[in-house]
Amino acid sequence: MAFGVLLAGLLVGVDAAAAPVPAPTEVALAAGGRGAAAAKLVDQRTNPKARPAVTTDRGALGRDGKPTGTALPTGQTRAAKSPGATRSGASGPNTGGVRTLAPSPTTINSNFDGINQTGGGGGQPSDVNASVGPTQILETVNRRVTVFNKTGTQQCTNTLAGWLGLGTTNVFDPRTLYDNLNNRFVIIATTNGTAGAAPRLFLAASTSGNACGGYFVYTLTFTGGLFPNGMLLDYPYLGQDRNAILSSTNNFNPGYLNSTAWSVSKAQLYAGAAVSFPAFSVAFSTAPVTVAGIPIGTTANTFYVAGVPGTGYNLYRMTNSAGPGTALVLQATIANSYAAPPRRVNQCGTTVTLDPLDGRIAWAPVQAANSQFIWFTHGNNIAGFPGIRYGAISTTANTATVANAFHNGTSDDFSPSLGAFETAANSFNIWLNWAYTDTGATPCRNTSTTVNGVTPGGGVPALTNSDVTLAIGAVTTTNTRFGDYSSVHVDPAAASGTCPAGQTALLAQQYFQAGGNWTTRLSRVSFGAGC
Repeated sequence: MAFGVLLAGLLVGVDAAAAPVPAPTEVALAAGGRGAAAAKLVDQRTNPKARPAVTTDRGALGRDGKPTGTALPTGQTRAAKSPGATRSGASGPNTGGVRTLAPSPTTINSNFDGINQTGGGGGQPSDVNASVGPTQILETVNRRVTVFNKTGTQQCTNTLAGWLGLGTTNVFDPRTLYDNLNNRFVIIATTNGTAGAAPRLFLAASTSGNACGGYFVYTLTFTGGLFPNGMLLDYPYLGQDRNAILSSTNNFNPGYLNSTAWSVSKAQLYAGAAVSFPAFSVAFSTAPVTVAGIPIGTTANTFYVAGVPGTGYNLYRMTNSAGPGTALVLQATIANSYAAPPRRVNQCGTTVTLDPLDGRIAWAPVQAANSQFIWFTHGNNIAGFPGIRYGAISTTANTATVANAFHNGTSDDFSPSLGAFETAANSFNIWLNWAYTDTGATPCRNTSTTVNGVTPGGGVPALTNSDVTLAIGAVTTTNTRFGDYSSVHVDPAAASGTCPAGQTALLAQQYFQAGGNWTTRLSRVSFGAGC
């Protein structure tokens, strides 16, 4: 088998404001390894419940799974913030007039604390995310899984390793999603590499729509030139299209070696059948693109996207994601340059600062079945402040339309994630979830969680000075790491008789409570009249 390698060259795309250009030459990627596993059945209704010791998530791997030597400065830079480019039009994403105010009305349906650092979630950083089904919320953070109803009542909980039936295995970096077409919850997680052993990931799918019921659990082992023995498959992403579960990882042994992407058939996974699939070499922190829709829509292609500070975006196109014959090509490198956050996040009354990550796309972008656009978000440098950039990539024009988001002119903004629902062709509800501090405010504002967004026809406006704060942090922290990611999932159910499905999303974010320990905040937020 021919092994894939990291690409040495880059294809040049265009900025969204430029005239259309011919499609670039594409680069086909050879598979450089395979993943395979058989399933075992674990039932949460009979699984022993346990609470883990509070420990760090992993050994020293550099900064958030990135090679060492990349620490951010801590200096306090103050300059005038710009909202960034704001474009919309007849051919742009979410066509219509540009709006600069938060969606009105915005309804907070439920807003409660979830897993926390002292209650079994484990040490720092918190890997915050949660998925939502018709009646249940499944949250998994660090080394714990907890299921709530939609108002915050706990229904079941276990350690992550216990949930997966893995005993004392060191399992971490979990992510979850809900498949509204097949009524299944899915979890992915990783473990440390073991000398002499093939690298592993753990993938679990519920056997029904009951998040507290049975799961098919797969120990995926990876072989081939991209996967030497002893490798850690770090920072596993999770996404989906109609037919396949999508993932990618950043890989270390012990230093950074490569990043890989792969997909696995839902039909095989949900049946508990053995799986085998190819894996491909991609850019650092390439994220799978989740297909939206209630139910999940049908798309001709599946996409992966990587944010590349100083350049723009790598757009990968996958065909036959559920196999056989899965293939991946680098469709384009889109020129729309940005800079990673320029310094760490300041807190009130302390010199201890928080890590805003490195400008990667940390949560899965979203593609709508009836649209050419992929919606995404990541950290950004806004006039010397850590800030937020979001926007949409055209998969036909290979361009990106982008704008900035921040709480106000003195805030540090970080940990973004985004969700999208297409209400009609090229017409979207967009939820943008992030955290901020504001050391320039009176009184000073500690780490807080917030939401902003765009309703159908709103284009890609700057989302500034108009967000809705969901939780205000009580204290500063001595933790130096913030959560590696946050999440947004569109609720598949109607919030009420007058608030239909597609107008409500579940946001998962982090802030700090008594003792400076992290706590997650789960918020169900609706946009539009009737909600």
